Amino acid sequence: MRLLMLVALILNIIAIAVLSFGLFHQFENPKNKAAYGYFLAAGMIPYLIVTALVMLVQIFLKHNLIFILLLICLASPFVIGKLVKYQTLKKYTVIQILCFCISLVLFLTSY
Repeated sequence: MRLLMLVALILNIIAIAVLSFGLFHQFENPKNKAAYGYFLAAGMIPYLIVTALVMLVQIFLKHNLIFILLLICLASPFVIGKLVKYQTLKKYTVIQILCFCISLVLFLTSY
């Protein structure tokens, strides 16, 4: 379990870093923006899988119900992806980073 939590922590920090980079960087070249999208997907997909595993283990095996909050963190990329428009992209990126920070705090308190 400790190894799974450590992997979740590392992936969470990587996902926050990738999202923060995209928030503060202005992409002028479309190729750079496409490469950023690949990095974002490469950071998010493993994060979602490992976070789901941590949530399931904590809830069902350890009966730690505070990890139900991770359900919000897992659903947020899909909800935000449905709601976002080009004009509101930065606002929703900040909300996404906050959701990832919530999961990071949960991982740190449990680790």
